[in-house]
Amino acid sequence: MRKFLAIIILTLSAAVLPAIGFGYHVFEIRTEPEFGHGVFPVSVRYQFNFPVPDIIDGCKTELAFRLDNGLVYRTLRQDPSTGAIMAMHPELYDFPREYTVHFDEFNLFYGQGFFETDFSDNDLLTVFASIDGRFEMAFERLTWMTSPSERGGVFWDESGNYRFADSSWVGAPELAGNRSVFQTSLTTGLILDYMHDETVVRSGVRGGSYWRICPRWMILNDGSGDYMLSWNELQFSATLFSERQQNGLHWFSIVLDDWVKYRWILGPKVPAYIQGGEMWGPDVPNAAHVFTNRLAVTFYGPQIGSRDIYPSVSVFWDLGLGLGKVLNSSLGGSISELVGSYGIRAEFVIAGIAEFFFEIGCSYEPVFRESPYVDWKMGFSIGV
Repeated sequence: MRKFLAIIILTLSAAVLPAIGFGYHVFEIRTEPEFGHGVFPVSVRYQFNFPVPDIIDGCKTELAFRLDNGLVYRTLRQDPSTGAIMAMHPELYDFPREYTVHFDEFNLFYGQGFFETDFSDNDLLTVFASIDGRFEMAFERLTWMTSPSERGGVFWDESGNYRFADSSWVGAPELAGNRSVFQTSLTTGLILDYMHDETVVRSGVRGGSYWRICPRWMILNDGSGDYMLSWNELQFSATLFSERQQNGLHWFSIVLDDWVKYRWILGPKVPAYIQGGEMWGPDVPNAAHVFTNRLAVTFYGPQIGSRDIYPSVSVFWDLGLGLGKVLNSSLGGSISELVGSYGIRAEFVIAGIAEFFFEIGCSYEPVFRESPYVDWKMGFSIGV
């Protein structure tokens, strides 16, 4: 089966190769703050856009293939056998819960724009659809055997025994068996873009919504995922202050942004990469409804010789809410849990290609009975 899946992926990749030189590419490498403090790259994203003509004059038509792969770090937050949320009962779950995941994801997607605008590179409205596939394999972290205090891992205990030998893996379906999964899905959605965006000054609104279905009967789906997702986002931006140079670039600007996101998830097997919300610090509990909000004030400038070379400092405040039925649980029940954090992020962008960042933040309202904490992160991404 694995050989068959590999052949499928290689065939899709080979279909792209004859067109190289006629379309254009997106290539990005990224770091993970939890791996070597963000110094070493751990994931790569590659995208090839096929050279298709625009169906509607002046509006973008896009057909692209994207491949994303690398390492991510996760925390086991639900009991594999029952789906109980561990943070609600810390006295019962005192072993290390972090593990490493290797992932490969591909997307073949088509997008069509409508209503050309004179203030943005994007069309006012874009509709899109994609075919998606994702492979994952989970491992113990590299540090789990480096000291006497870390000799117990997520999957193996201090005595070398398999920790969840009799588990049904209700709480973490993607970790069942050999902890290797392959899931396929279909996605459709739309993007609304009414944002006047000049990199360091912006004002307007931008939003999007998409639906993703991953039924267990989907072709090539190994049954480890069975869910439906509705993802929705709105961004509001306003420039509070700006000072231009004589050449049109900016010496300094202050921008206020607010991002509101809502995710509704339904299904008996919801994998970790679909769960929760996007915020600094605590993970929002795995519930049917997840709301997150980020309010940020960013200080930009100066732009150095180009609009794409500049430093910035952002002060942000994140809120998250997990509400409704607990997913991946045989115990039933509902939750209403608020989490919060705040912090500072400093960036330096070079020609829109390289981005270096440093973050420090405080989780002042972590999940359930966990203690507040302060942490920092650093890293970079390079993309063309």
